[in-house]
Formats: sequence, C-alpha cells, structure tokens
Amino acid sequence: MLKINFLMKKIAWNGISLKIPTPWEIDSLQADHLIIGKNSSPEIEIKWTDAPGQFTLEKYLKKFIAKSQKLLHIKIHELSTPLSFKHPVKTFEFFFFSWESASSKGNGTLIFCTLCKRLTMIRFFSDSQIISPSLPHSILTSYLDHPMADQADWQLFGLDFSAPKRFKLIEYSFKPGYYTLILKHEKTTLTVFSWGPASFLLSTSGLSEFATQRLPGLKGFATAGHCPRGSYLEWSFRQGRFKNAEILPVFNRYEIFTIFRICHDTHQNRIFGIQVVSPVKFETNLISRSMIGDGE
Repeated sequence: MLKINFLMKKIAWNGISLKIPTPWEIDSLQADHLIIGKNSSPEIEIKWTDAPGQFTLEKYLKKFIAKSQKLLHIKIHELSTPLSFKHPVKTFEFFFFSWESASSKGNGTLIFCTLCKRLTMIRFFSDSQIISPSLPHSILTSYLDHPMADQADWQLFGLDFSAPKRFKLIEYSFKPGYYTLILKHEKTTLTVFSWGPASFLLSTSGLSEFATQRLPGLKGFATAGHCPRGSYLEWSFRQGRFKNAEILPVFNRYEIFTIFRICHDTHQNRIFGIQVVSPVKFETNLISRSMIGDGE
C-alpha cells in the first residue's frame, strides 16, 4: 500500500505546482502541459490555459472539453463532486469527470480559478476514485495554479529555485546533460543552467575553464565564494551594446550589466549556473536568492 504522506515530492513549473509520489518523474513537458509517470508509464496528465478577455464559464468549459477530447482521443463523462473532497484554495471551482480511450480509462477534474482565470485539466491514468484518503485526492489538494506570493517556484529535474513571479518563461531546453531555463521581465533576463555529470565534465578542467568554455562572453576575473551547494565562482561586468562603446561616455546609459555565478554541487554531481543580464544595474538580489545563493 502506497504511503501517501512519505512519498510526495514537489513539481513546480511555469506557475503551477503540485506534489507527486517520489518514484514518479516528468516524462513529457511543454510550457502548458505535463505528463508524469513511473517507469515510462503515464500516471497523470496536466494541461492548462488562461481564459480569454471576455468569456462565459459554461461556454469556455464546453469548448475546452470538446477540444481536449479531439486532441487526446478520449471521451469525457461528467461526474458529481465527491462528498469528501475539499481543497484549501477557496477560489477553485472543480468539475469532475471520468474518461476513456481505446486502450485505457481513468478519472480527472477540470479546475477553474476565479482569481487568475486559469483553467486546468488533470487526469489520472487509473480509475481510482478521488476521495479522501487516496493518492489522487492528496495530489489534487496540493495543486496550485499560480504563486501565492511574489516569488514563483521552479522545481524539476534537480533544479530548485524561485524567481519574482513577474519573470516569464521565454525559452527552455532539457537535453541530456544540459538544461537551460530563460526567464525575462521587461529588459532583464534570468538564465538558469544545469550541466552534468560534473565528475566527467570537470575531469580535465577546473570550474573557471569550464565556465569560460561554455560562456565565452565572460569578461574579467571571477571572485570565489561558498554557498550551501558548494564552492562557486562569480563574474560581474558591464559592457556596451556594441564594440568599443564604453570608450564613448555618451553611450554609458546604454550599458548592459551581467552577473554570472557557477557552482559545483558535488552531492548532486551537477554544475549549476545563474546568469542575470540587465540594462539597469547589477541585479545581485536575483543571484543571492537563487538556488546557488548565499542565503540558502
């Protein structure tokens, strides 16, 4: 029997978060879609969308259901709300359903947030009832569709950090051995890197050489430090928007400020990096509050 209380880990991605059993992993990922499974077998699917400017909830739900049935090749049947179901977030409205396809079936729910106007579909690849206590109930009651505070969490594939929620995802890549996330707010860009395995990547070079090879635009000398994840190197420099612009004082207001910190996490056998590029100032707070920050 699955011990729900002890087999839960957090996944946080692009505004949404939930807790899942520890053995489960993300099998498929898009900006607004996750499939999570165990041993490459799907256990849960999550898809979300933001409501248009003007809409009626009934028509919005019908359109979303019709589109989902066609896209996923499933049939959806409405279910009544389980008597024992209760979610801590009061702005959520739930619409429960069962679903079936040619090869499988299960239960799920649509979640509409009256605060942020996001609509989420969560379907389980099992016909377990969503009642308390049960694994589906535990997962659903952990679900959030927007940050509850100013900081948004990002937690997946060994990455674990937070950033101001005003920073939006603009690009991501999860290739074997090399992960990147790029977030942006106005003209400030926050990039998170993860490389591994570190023992192999650093077998013939030090952390400084590795950094300059991966980011050849780094300028000046690095300062050394230590954070809870391990030793790090940090570069901070300013540069003009074009070659030799810094020699002309009139162009100083167009300078770009860059901070890059890189850390060898021996426990996870990964190399983590955080880079912030801003036209305003050195955004040291985004570094210090990151996953390889000083205060973790």
